[in-house]
Amino acid sequence: MLKGSQNAIAFLFIIPSFFGVALFYIIPFFMSLEYAVTDRSGMFVGFENFTNLFASEAFRLAVWNTFRFMIIAIPLNMAIPLFIACLLFNTRGFGWLKTIFMSPLVIPTASTAFFFQSLFVSNGFVSRLLSTNVNWLQTNHAFTIAVGLFLWKNLGFNLVLALAARGNIPKDYYEWAAVEGMAHVPMFFKITVVYLIPGLFIMFVMSFINSFRIYRELYMLAGNYPHQSIYMLQHYMNNQFLWLNRQNLTASAFIITLAVSAFMIVFFVIDKKFEYVE
Repeated sequence: MLKGSQNAIAFLFIIPSFFGVALFYIIPFFMSLEYAVTDRSGMFVGFENFTNLFASEAFRLAVWNTFRFMIIAIPLNMAIPLFIACLLFNTRGFGWLKTIFMSPLVIPTASTAFFFQSLFVSNGFVSRLLSTNVNWLQTNHAFTIAVGLFLWKNLGFNLVLALAARGNIPKDYYEWAAVEGMAHVPMFFKITVVYLIPGLFIMFVMSFINSFRIYRELYMLAGNYPHQSIYMLQHYMNNQFLWLNRQNLTASAFIITLAVSAFMIVFFVIDKKFEYVE
């Protein structure tokens, strides 16, 4: 009975937020379905807008760049903090290092974009250092710069998560493994990685979400039409909004929502299977 009362109270606290999200996000999202299945004159066209969308070279480029960015940036944003956390965990006095890694999170997006512009524009620091006059943001190196910006901005948060997860692993497991003669590499994969899976899943989810937010920095770096290597889905959707092309905008929004939902469901199922129970 007490548990039921607690659940009812918790539900009452959730209701205001739920109505806000439903009013401003969920309901408008499904109302926009009308644009996805009609043309500009309002006539029903079925899935024609979706087929036209996949026929669009700009949309396919945006999908490929976003996918390529995610499969490169997200693993790096998990592996590097994990490696640093394992190095720093048994080191005393590393608090100032955590502050350094976390500092990019509190820097405004505009300041971050300005800093990277000052490095990579044609008359920036890198060009002067190499005695060239190249705008690196308009070359194929723009993709590498985007990945570096993402890591610089988000690595600190994952480092804190990795350190917290590493601290929850009992030392007894490592002592027992050492007594059994287990080497450091097998110990890392059989103990550290196994017990870090819940923490790694949180790191993945946050990195996945933040990978979509890279558009803010890229927009400030290179505008609506950056180099083709960093033309992301958010660029495409923003441009469709500016052109008032509601059909392509809503069709792409539904496709992205379905793809992301399916992707997250798969990973939640995987996490549930690997969930460790004491």
